[in-house]
Amino acid sequence: MPDYLYECPNCGRFSKIQRISAPALETCPTCHAPVKRIIVGGSVLIKGSGAIKGGDWDGKKQVEDYYRRKQKDEHGDGID
Repeated sequence: MPDYLYECPNCGRFSKIQRISAPALETCPTCHAPVKRIIVGGSVLIKGSGAIKGGDWDGKKQVEDYYRRKQKDEHGDGID
């Protein structure tokens, strides 16, 4: 279940774990003042063969070398 962030003018910010299908809170559970829900960025989960595992990727060095060679060729520093 997602953790939603709310802001109360009296109590400040608080979070509430709710179902996605549950309606947004309209009043603060502490002081019963009207609240508004704050939109917060979520996380991203990458799956599949292209995902980076353990902070490294087998082809990373090959890709970096390719772009270094390409940059040298564009600037005329490469070997003909």
